[in-house]
Amino acid sequence: MKKLIIVSTKASTGKGGISTALSGYLSGLENQNIDFEFVESHWQESNIIVSWLKAFWLIVKLSIKYRKNGVFWFHLGPWLSMFRKFTLAIVPRLVGADTVAHIHSPAFQNYIEKNSFLTKLTLLPYKQFVVLTPWWEILLKQHKITKPIIISPNPNNETFCQIAADYLNFPRQINDENTNINILTMARVAKGKNIDVVIKAMLNLPEHCILTIAGDGPLLSKYKVLVETLGLYKRVTFTGWIDGEEKENLLKEADLFCLPSTYDSFGMVFIEAMAFDLPVVAYGWGPINDVVTPDVGECCQAPTVDDVTKSILKVLTKLEQYSGQGPQKVSLLYTPKKVVQNIINLLD
Repeated sequence: MKKLIIVSTKASTGKGGISTALSGYLSGLENQNIDFEFVESHWQESNIIVSWLKAFWLIVKLSIKYRKNGVFWFHLGPWLSMFRKFTLAIVPRLVGADTVAHIHSPAFQNYIEKNSFLTKLTLLPYKQFVVLTPWWEILLKQHKITKPIIISPNPNNETFCQIAADYLNFPRQINDENTNINILTMARVAKGKNIDVVIKAMLNLPEHCILTIAGDGPLLSKYKVLVETLGLYKRVTFTGWIDGEEKENLLKEADLFCLPSTYDSFGMVFIEAMAFDLPVVAYGWGPINDVVTPDVGECCQAPTVDDVTKSILKVLTKLEQYSGQGPQKVSLLYTPKKVVQNIINLLD
């Protein structure tokens, strides 16, 4: 078996999808007793040039040490991350090591469609690619990328997978119509997440529907003003960014998860909600249709107030049909043990 070298931002330190997903991969590798080395491609607290030089020289040493017996697994974010990984991947490719690009960023679609030549240029050092859903594989092939492609979804962490297993044994109790319906939205409060659409949809939902918005970001203040302006301050609560037990408690207390995002390459938060046996309402563009399937929720046709309202109301009329479906899907597809096998196959 070849040596695995992971090149990425540090796992579990950021608030983004790469960091969260990578922590699941690492636990899966450790549980399978797969030896690996980790190269941090950059440090937020360090000068960008200094951190690049440290990563570059470490990769040079590892490339010389392992050569054809090494698999360098690069995790690609938006353009700066892609360019940084391009410069780091050249050396292992030149010495004959296997180089794999794992594409995480939703911005990649825009890059390949608006500037196909430059995007393909940054992909030259890689022998094969890992993508998150079948939709991404189709996109690459449409743009004449012929190198081998592996579909490997992001994994939930071990804790959430255990919670999914618990819900399989003891399904969530369906909420009584006479009590509040708790709708949860959890994401970075930023452009593309369309949290304002969910807020406005509350005007069209019954009074007993309440909304909790968990997350932080540049639009948080604006959305708080929107809630006040619409007179929804009694039905909409902002928690700010949360993690750990706070996050788990919110997911346990919710009845439905809603995020009509147009900026997600996979949607880690969707499979997290599924683990807690929550039906999901999302916007069904591209890869999201691969994740939020009809058995676990509803994908609206457009990220509009009317469509989101209709999808929420539709889900609320058949909550019992979704019971146990999300945890089952997580247990079948999104555990570290299941997903990490795709990477182990690269080492054989």
